[in-house]
Amino acid sequence: MVVLGSPGSGKSVLAVCCTLDLLRRRTPGTPVPVIFPLAAWDPGTAPLRTWLIERLVTEYRPLAATSDGTPLAAALLDAGLITPVLDGFDELPPALYGTAMRALNAALDDDMPVLVTSRTTAWRTTVECSDVLTGAEVLELLPLEFTEATSYLERTARPLRGPRGHRTTVWTPVLDTLRQDARAPAAGALLQILSNPLMVTLARTAYGDASRDPQELLDDPRFATKAGIEEHLLDAFVPAVFGETDADARWRAADAGRWLAWLARELERRGSKRLAWWELYLCVPRMLRLAAPALLAQTLTFVLAAPILLSSVGGDVFVFDDKPSLAANLVGNLVGFAGGLALLLPVSAARREGRTALPRQLTVCMATAAAATLGYGLSGGSVQFGLQFGTVTDGWVAELFGGAVFGVLIALYFGVAGLARHAVPLGLPWAGSPTGRLAARAGSGLLALAGLVMVEPWLRGHDLGTWPTVAGALCFAAALCLWAAAGRQGVRTGVAPAGEGRIARRFVTGLLHGWAVCLLVGVAAGGTVGAVACAFSAVETSRAPDLEGRRLGKWTHRETPDGVRTVASSTEITVILVYPQPGAHPTAYPRGSRPPDCGRLCESSDTPVTFRVAGGDLRILVDGHPAANAVNMLPELPEQSRTWLAQSAARHPLDRFLLPGVMGGVLIALVGGPASGLYRALSTPSDLIRAANPQATLRTDRMASLSRSGVVAVMTGGVCSVLAWVFASRGGLDHVAAQMWVPMGTAALALTAWGQLAVARIWLALTGRLPWRLMTFLDEAHRRGVLRQSGAHYEFRHLRMQQRLAAGAQAPQEDPRTTEPTVPTA
Repeated sequence: MVVLGSPGSGKSVLAVCCTLDLLRRRTPGTPVPVIFPLAAWDPGTAPLRTWLIERLVTEYRPLAATSDGTPLAAALLDAGLITPVLDGFDELPPALYGTAMRALNAALDDDMPVLVTSRTTAWRTTVECSDVLTGAEVLELLPLEFTEATSYLERTARPLRGPRGHRTTVWTPVLDTLRQDARAPAAGALLQILSNPLMVTLARTAYGDASRDPQELLDDPRFATKAGIEEHLLDAFVPAVFGETDADARWRAADAGRWLAWLARELERRGSKRLAWWELYLCVPRMLRLAAPALLAQTLTFVLAAPILLSSVGGDVFVFDDKPSLAANLVGNLVGFAGGLALLLPVSAARREGRTALPRQLTVCMATAAAATLGYGLSGGSVQFGLQFGTVTDGWVAELFGGAVFGVLIALYFGVAGLARHAVPLGLPWAGSPTGRLAARAGSGLLALAGLVMVEPWLRGHDLGTWPTVAGALCFAAALCLWAAAGRQGVRTGVAPAGEGRIARRFVTGLLHGWAVCLLVGVAAGGTVGAVACAFSAVETSRAPDLEGRRLGKWTHRETPDGVRTVASSTEITVILVYPQPGAHPTAYPRGSRPPDCGRLCESSDTPVTFRVAGGDLRILVDGHPAANAVNMLPELPEQSRTWLAQSAARHPLDRFLLPGVMGGVLIALVGGPASGLYRALSTPSDLIRAANPQATLRTDRMASLSRSGVVAVMTGGVCSVLAWVFASRGGLDHVAAQMWVPMGTAALALTAWGQLAVARIWLALTGRLPWRLMTFLDEAHRRGVLRQSGAHYEFRHLRMQQRLAAGAQAPQEDPRTTEPTVPTA
């Protein structure tokens, strides 16, 4: 069946009413009517069946499930269990009308009922130039009768007191004139307008208050044509609805008109009718879209980490030499994370890379590792003595490269976990499942119990260590977020409700996948770091002079027959020794540096010292103290002495370079596996079609994002706590792990639809395109009738209104589709 009509005659409304009526009368096993907006179809590149399947899979995610390699959407369509309602044939580009008609005839058969809506002129042009829709009945919506339009206007318009006390309205004189002299030139155009349901509604709104008189529609020469009146009513609608003087009018009409015009132009540019709040992020410049998640994550990290930084344990967790080092780390993290997002994450969840993802991840991470290692070595870093982690204080250059690697690593975790650069709203995994909500509450209780166990010594008056304090605070925060999320039913999700068993299976699958991929990528990248560092050390030390038995200033050089080299000072040097835990080997720091946690587990000595390299391991010997890691003391030595000592380390590539690199890859996998499992278990797309409204979708996405990020941060913190305890005496790996847990939560929050909306709101408000209270404004525009809601989307009340707002103040032009002859039914 084909339904034709003029613009605003109610074709789309009729399609919706027909769909609802079919659904109401439907019995099990019979077809389900589904509305498809034809404006999104390109008949030149996509066959109708392929496009219908893509739309079904996109809008109804459960239909993406496959059986024998065939999507469920395709199976339903082929079985005749879907009745397509194709709305808006005229919204296709006119050059594709003929192609679209041929595609419809090729794809549809007698066994598949279909409903198509179109403007009359567009359909007639297609029939004349191409073909008819074979076997279709054609219906045309009749214009409104004049009596129906006058009855509506007089019944709903503002009442006035006329002569002799009779009730009248502002429209009464105009309608009386039309009744008495319908052949007048000015009356003809207005009569055509009053035959269109949309225009009647606009006229009622535009002249709804005392400030305007509809008599001007008959007297003003501007309104001598139908097109002139139509565009006048479209232009007057927004100022009329936002110019009300009621107490809750919060927006000026001029501002509202400017903001709605920008939205209309943006939708026209995309060729879409649906306004999705999560797609406003695409209006932000591309470079800012890449940098914004890192900026937002850094801001959130500082806000959340401020209590720790100000506490007595801050030095254990965040270690920076000085302010330039901190700034360099932030810049490196920003660049690395932005680059990682661009190279490691797909643009959207619908455009996953499949088999090309792993090769890309390997290539990017190995290239980053090689470039960072080479740059660090060329800038004067201590790479010649092997790989050192966490306690190296080589200044701002080291922090710059370290921050970049750290940013790429976080992006790698998100890519492995299946996140995309452009997020879609999340649903609560337990929505619709009582057992799932119960499991979420149980998880919240376990997190709170774990936090209580962590801080129990403090409750009894004992001093807490670093990690119990951090872990306890994390557990309580995540438990609060998860409990609040479990208390919400949330909007429906785009997949079947997930009970505790389904969530657990998704976690295990994501855990194993994350471990496997992160281990492969981590070992490959770590091995690359070791190989590049070893090669760099070999090249740098090949030109080292023979200093055996020689003295340079206050330093004396010795080498034993078994290859142990020493450089001893003849004067006293200030050395700060930091013990990661009682009984462990300390790490040495020079005077003026800022070692971690100095004050509780550190000692300062002024004494002659000896640098010693045995088996490639660089240590410093201080009278009365055990041998300490000396990599941070290297600036005290002359450059020739450093190169001479590094020759010994270069002779042990496996122990000093390759094995530490592989160990770093294993650490990457240990952190990335649980993070990937949790992301996959708690990332459930929201059902955007059946959502109650856009505001409900936003609230659910915000709650799901907070709970997911909080739980992931706790999991990462727990894994890092174990690593910090295991590697407390292994070169400072504890500090590398410590600085992972907060960014894993905040960066993920920045990659959610809610976080991206925050970025879009700031940018669009600063540039004057939209107001700061964006969602409130859109809700107000819906309440006032400019927008309508379709699930989680907003739409303009009519496509003609969107087009007119997008055109702005351009001169009105006669629309060739306004005067439409009657097409006989076939």
